[in-house]
Amino acid sequence: MPTRPIRRQHEETNIPELRGATCSAFKAVQTTTFIVLLFVRLDEARHRFYLDAGLLFWDEGSAPDAEGDLLDGEAYRDLAVELDVLEKTVDEIIMRDDHLTLTFRNGARLVLKEGVRDEGTTIVELIASR
Repeated sequence: MPTRPIRRQHEETNIPELRGATCSAFKAVQTTTFIVLLFVRLDEARHRFYLDAGLLFWDEGSAPDAEGDLLDGEAYRDLAVELDVLEKTVDEIIMRDDHLTLTFRNGARLVLKEGVRDEGTTIVELIASR
């Protein structure tokens, strides 16, 4: 049975549709200071998301593409390896108070914060699995 693509453009939201989904890839596009864009593959669906102006922009369907994603001074960062979440399941995804929190059932946790005045998105917390 086909499902509707997941899309969000909200200041506060959660994504319960992804609870229990298994991670097979998780990459960030980053500068030396900020996270620009993120890609995660959960079950068989690819998701692209970022924070801007206090909002979470989440869309299903886009895969990383180095030619289209990376500008000068940007590189991919393999968050799946850093968090140890390959083949692990999502517990919760919540956007609230300019913070996006992704937690996994193995205890891994990533918290991103949207900066003010064009400061950009930063990692506030990165906890690998227990």
